[in-house]
Parts: sequence; structure tokens; C-alpha cells
Amino acid sequence: MSENFIEKLIELVIDKLLLGGIVLLAGYWVNRRFEIFKNETNEKYRQRQLIAELENQLAMSRYNAELEFIERQISEFYWPIYLRLEKDNVMWKRIKSLSAEKNTLPEAASEAIEKDFILKNHQEIVEIIESKIHFAGDSANSKELINEFLKYIKHVEVYKTIRSIKELQRFNPIDLNEPFPEKIFPLVENNFRELQ
Repeated sequence: MSENFIEKLIELVIDKLLLGGIVLLAGYWVNRRFEIFKNETNEKYRQRQLIAELENQLAMSRYNAELEFIERQISEFYWPIYLRLEKDNVMWKRIKSLSAEKNTLPEAASEAIEKDFILKNHQEIVEIIESKIHFAGDSANSKELINEFLKYIKHVEVYKTIRSIKELQRFNPIDLNEPFPEKIFPLVENNFRELQ
């Protein structure tokens, strides 16, 4: 074996070792870059997942808040007003001075019902309207409903006043241009049913 052959062999081994080292370093570098890329991708995916979870929680919170508001609209505003208006619809027809129907009660009973029930019921409705009017603000017919509520409040105040003054007791609110607002019951009933 010649020296030339040994030199060529050593040169070939060194070349192969250098080439192997370069490939090894390149492989290591590519592997590191791939690991970094994979970690960044996983982190971005985890962040997107976290954002999606937070958005879902936010949407659920909004939904629950809206549902709670609707429940409060029904339980604190529309339902109490609706029930009292329904009671009024039944009772005022029994009062001689307010109704033209034949099934009215005697004058003494009519006065007691008017004083102890209808006027009290009207006052309760006015108190609900005054303290909870914000529950009517987001309905499709809110402007019309609020106008009817204002007419109702004026009607009730005139009604209470004429019933408190002996000389005016023969009058009804309609005689003083403050009739019962006819649209109030259908508007309240419509909003109540829609919310349910």
C-alpha cells in the first residue's frame, strides 16, 4: 500500500467525516427550527382555543344577562301590571257609576270596590310604572307604550282627585277629558306575551 493510497483514504475519511458533521449539524439545526415552529404553532393554537373559550364564556354571560333582564321585565314589570289591569277589567264593569252593563253592584258596594280595590289597584300600577319604567324601554312599541303609561298616570291622578272631593264624585275621569287609555292593556299584554 502506497502512501498515496493512505493519504487518499485519510482524505476520503476526513471528507466523509466533515460531510457527516455538516449533515449532522444541518439536521440538528433543522430539528431545532422544527421544534421551535411546532412549539409556536401549538402556542398559537392554544391561544386561539383560549380566545374561543373566552368568547363562548362572554357570549354565555351576555345571553344569561339578557335572559335575567327579560325575567325581571316579566316578573317585576309586565306581569304585575298585566294582572292588575286584568283585575280592573273585571271589576270596573261591576261599578254602577263606571259601567253601562246590567250586572252592576248596588251603589254602596260599588263605592267600596272603587275606593278599596280599583283606586288602590290603580295606585299600585302607577307605582310600578314610576319605579320600573326602564323595563319598557327596549320593546318595539316602547314609545307608544310609554305615551299610554303617561295617559294612564294622568287618568289615575284625575280619578283619585275627583273621588277625594265630595262635590266632584258624580264625575268620572272621562268627563274631565282624561279617559282610560284604551291601548294600554293590549300593549302590555302583547309585550308580556312576546317576552314569554
